[in-house]
Amino acid sequence: MDNYLTENIDTVIFDIGNVLIHFAWEDYLHDLGYEGAMFDRVADAVFRSDDWDKGDSGLYTTQEWLDSFIENDPEIEEDIRKVFEGFGAAIVPYPVTERWLSYIREKGMKMYYLSNYSDEMYCQSEEQLSFLKTFDGGVFSWKEKCMKPDPKIYEILLKRYKIVPEQALFFDDRLENVEGARKVGINGVVFNTDIPLQMLEK
Repeated sequence: MDNYLTENIDTVIFDIGNVLIHFAWEDYLHDLGYEGAMFDRVADAVFRSDDWDKGDSGLYTTQEWLDSFIENDPEIEEDIRKVFEGFGAAIVPYPVTERWLSYIREKGMKMYYLSNYSDEMYCQSEEQLSFLKTFDGGVFSWKEKCMKPDPKIYEILLKRYKIVPEQALFFDDRLENVEGARKVGINGVVFNTDIPLQMLEK
């Protein structure tokens, strides 16, 4: 076993964004031709706004979510609509993801996802997330109407799949989410992109 998949671990839980995929929204905006001040206006209205998390929380319908972004900067409504209708293109799987997941599966581990993710983003990026079909299950925030690091969402995952927290390892790129996992007894690791490479080198 490597330094992460120790003998007591039989389950691996993954965040999705910036762990299994790159949430490349900056590249997406650049690809659409947004630069300088206009880049910042669109980014502030959509991706950098407080409303972004409202979509992940499942508390908005898709239309309400779009309307909230437009309300942030009504003068650029047309641009916001254009960005919104195609932002699934910002979801880009890391090249190592498939190999990393295969490696963990070959170790006999069960695999689950636990992700703050919106219904609309999932609809637009389902193809890029096709690797999730190989998982044993998982939890999306929009479906549960709660988000990490709320203890409730970790407990939903544990109860639904009868996971023993002390035997599970959780990868997330945000410290607060890892700390949330640790509070319910799950072993947590703050993810960086070197980790899969280190594990595959073992």
